[in-house]
Amino acid sequence: MIVAGIGCRKGVSVEAVMAALDEAARQHKVNIDFIATAPLKADEPALLEAATIRNMAFVVVAQADFEQAASRTLTRSAVSEAHSGSPSLSEASALAALGPGSRLIAPRMVINEITVAIATSGDQE
Repeated sequence: MIVAGIGCRKGVSVEAVMAALDEAARQHKVNIDFIATAPLKADEPALLEAATIRNMAFVVVAQADFEQAASRTLTRSAVSEAHSGSPSLSEASALAALGPGSRLIAPRMVINEITVAIATSGDQE
């Protein structure tokens, strides 16, 4: 399984989310199975809309899982830490969505006002 963890600025457009997903999939040469984010971003309509358009699940990870995954992120952003409590909202979301055996393919990517982190459940390279 491949998940895209997403963080974004408030009010981001669905077009920007889809473009960021496309770019992350292209750069990492993966097919994204679903989108995940933190509870803090659960009410961003563009995230759900992008998942719906792409016929993907949209998962808001549990706060406890998000907090546990924070220690496994590769990126350390003071801004993310201040806003979300995690050094990387997108990375922690991706890792939390796939559980303790998951791993990041690479550090998060910043694409305009969106961060995307790709994680795998470990059954794919």
